[in-house]
Amino acid sequence: MKIVPMQGIVLRYSNFKEADRMLTILTPDRGKIQVLARGCRKQKSRFLSASELFSYCDYMLFEYRDIYILTGADINDVFFDIRNDVERFAYGTYILNLTEISANPEEGSYPLFYLLLYSITMLAYSDMCPEDINNIYQMKLSDILGYRPKLERCVYCDRTVSDVDRFSIYNGGVVCKDCYDREKTGYNIHMGTLQTMRYILNTDLNKLKNLKFTPQVRSELSHLMEQYLAQRLERYAKAKEFIERLKA
Repeated sequence: MKIVPMQGIVLRYSNFKEADRMLTILTPDRGKIQVLARGCRKQKSRFLSASELFSYCDYMLFEYRDIYILTGADINDVFFDIRNDVERFAYGTYILNLTEISANPEEGSYPLFYLLLYSITMLAYSDMCPEDINNIYQMKLSDILGYRPKLERCVYCDRTVSDVDRFSIYNGGVVCKDCYDREKTGYNIHMGTLQTMRYILNTDLNKLKNLKFTPQVRSELSHLMEQYLAQRLERYAKAKEFIERLKA
């Protein structure tokens, strides 16, 4: 019997049978894995908290074929404050959805795991606006996945951009005025949004905790990065509709 210790965060679960769950967990060294948690939905189950969304635990897993079976768990944090606030829960779920879409099975990514842990920790314990935390997450995620947008030079002519008002989702970067006049493609973007995007990409996560967003930058960045990642990943996060209803 091979028992594997593994750190992980619960991204999603599905209930089945009377009290079981199948968990999708992100781990730093094995990527996205499927874990069977038997009897975890029973009121007195020792695995009840360890099988909830956002739960960050040190798991003991029995490796069986293409899944793992939960045999033990030491809880590091359950991030209760996220589940206790509808706005934080909406953005937290969106972040979990995007992480699940981005992660590969059995392929570790320490940067992705750390970004997720940082983001849900900020959602639970910081005073930063949840939408701003989500924008930082999306920008950093694009870089981790190899989709870092081109923000210094025009994606068409490669000239250095000093004044810009368009961003091309399809081509992945800013469009200078001359090329926009010719191509007529791109989303509106203001210089303040562009400068914020550059700053996020070039700054360590721990130094972004006090970053302030204007309403205009927040709105533009949310829309641009949501569309940009959906185009690159070829999927929308399901929680997007939840956030849209919440804003409405």
